[in-house]
Amino acid sequence: MVHTLGPDTLRGPGALAAGFSRLSIALLGGALMLAGACGGDSVQTFPGGDTGRTDTGIGACEPSCFFKTCGDDGCGGTCGTCGAGSTCESFRCVAGDGAITDPTDASGSDAGVGSETASPDSGGPISPQDNDGDGVLNNVDNCPEIYNPNQVDQDKDFLGDACDPDMDGDGAINEQDCDPLSPEVRPGALERCDNGIDDNCDGKTDDANALGCTDYFVDGDNDGSGLPGSSVCLCQKDTDHTVLVGGDCDDGNAAVGALAKETCDGVDNNCNLLTDEGCDDDGDGYCDSAMTVVGTPAVCPMGPGDCLDYSPTVHPGVAEIDGNGIDDDCDGTKGGEAGGPIAEKDCPLVCQGGTVEAALCAMDLCYPDLVKSAKWQSPTSSTVSKAWQAITHYGNSNNDLNPFAPPSYLLMGTGKWTDKGHEQPGALPGPDPFVIDSFSKDASVIHDAVEFSVDLVAPAGATGFSIDYIFMSAEYEEYIGSQYNDKFYILLTAPQTTSGKQSVINSTVCSNPNSYYDGIDPSSGQKFCYIAINTAFSESCFNVKTNISGTGYQCGLTGGSSTGWLTTTWPIQSGEAFNLTFHIHDTADSDWDSSVLLDNFQWIGGGPVSGGTASHN
Repeated sequence: MVHTLGPDTLRGPGALAAGFSRLSIALLGGALMLAGACGGDSVQTFPGGDTGRTDTGIGACEPSCFFKTCGDDGCGGTCGTCGAGSTCESFRCVAGDGAITDPTDASGSDAGVGSETASPDSGGPISPQDNDGDGVLNNVDNCPEIYNPNQVDQDKDFLGDACDPDMDGDGAINEQDCDPLSPEVRPGALERCDNGIDDNCDGKTDDANALGCTDYFVDGDNDGSGLPGSSVCLCQKDTDHTVLVGGDCDDGNAAVGALAKETCDGVDNNCNLLTDEGCDDDGDGYCDSAMTVVGTPAVCPMGPGDCLDYSPTVHPGVAEIDGNGIDDDCDGTKGGEAGGPIAEKDCPLVCQGGTVEAALCAMDLCYPDLVKSAKWQSPTSSTVSKAWQAITHYGNSNNDLNPFAPPSYLLMGTGKWTDKGHEQPGALPGPDPFVIDSFSKDASVIHDAVEFSVDLVAPAGATGFSIDYIFMSAEYEEYIGSQYNDKFYILLTAPQTTSGKQSVINSTVCSNPNSYYDGIDPSSGQKFCYIAINTAFSESCFNVKTNISGTGYQCGLTGGSSTGWLTTTWPIQSGEAFNLTFHIHDTADSDWDSSVLLDNFQWIGGGPVSGGTASHN
């Protein structure tokens, strides 16, 4: 047990009455220091030229008389003897009247009494009870042999700075300590970034690999991403290491890099180990009209122009089907629009607010004959009343978040919202029990889960459905590849289409499948990721395509980004009763939130539908 003396312990006569004195404490500290010295091989020099006892070898001992004028030297010898009429108490000679005597006076009389001499430090008289003449009596003086009237003791070890070989108590003697008054600065300390201090006394400030450093990469082609393996952890970039993103698989070609946009050209442009991903998601031989096509790449030999790259029945040259609401041949017009859609909507006049009816209307799911029931729920028993709302616009009015099917869309998230932006992040109210994500391969724990469950019946002639949405998260982009991977699931349960099993239908290729993936497609062997920050659709803050300003999730000091607008399409059987559940949750913690906007639900008919998720970009 260590007993610490408070600031009043050494203040006033009460301290002396209590039996404490700085001299006795200093002597106790000296004894502990001497005991601890055995086993070393260095000699420590104290003020005045005396040396502390050290070991020159195992079992060896050197005497020390530091602070002692009589008594044991620690190795069986003495530090002097007291004259007649005085005794040795606490290593000092004390006369019968309590006065401290000079042990060199063989007669035992106090030669100093009545014949005081001048102090070499102060020029003043020397008192037998004040050896250094600084006005502080020996028994309370933290340096009784060295003039220090101010009694400064930086490290509060009861040994004054004037005689303390380690004034700040950091283990480094003053002569070797580049800041002997700062315990945080000493040889062997951890160098820290951005404090402008040479913390470890090596003559350099903010060295590489200092605490708080950041990995910077060499970017030979100035495309914003650096060569793998070229990183150095620095406090700030230098002339060679200039970028924060690695993973450039061709650092001599500015068109290829971890931040490059994938084009349809037979090259892995974005260095994610995939070639021409997203060019032909439905496998009909035509490239997505939103992708740049160079030459005639093998992935889409029929050329570009596929305006619905998640349906193999929609592409240039196909026969137009009247009345299905789709531009089948991608010529910019829909055939037979006068015939009307597959099912008629019946939306209420007010399509915003906090009711279930407003939520269905905002998603364009207002089909009274086809929607059998709808409800909000939470697997984590969270209170979700403030976590969703049907709104007309999210964030700044000039951003890219206008509804696809006005007047509104549905906002749902893992934290509280406002129509102007995301509120302060934090957990939703509720018990938040320990719940495992059943779709996670690493058995991750979920928090703040919010679900909108809808029971539907597919109309006659329907072969599928689609819905537009954008996922935003404060976990971007420093947590990509980590366990903090908030997710948005579209869950389908249908007796024929999914054999009655609840399945996640919105997933895509991963941003970096070597560092993180959610599963492997058994048909293609390709790794995939659910919609979260780890998908290839995630918009890096170095290459933002979708303006989400004002939401609280935009790139900036607080961090955040989005997937951009996505469309998920999935087949369904005509007349099939099924359930769609839109689910969002925080993963691993509740600290940073995520949100999704849902809009423009549509029935698809006229031919087979291939399921998948595609980007509007």
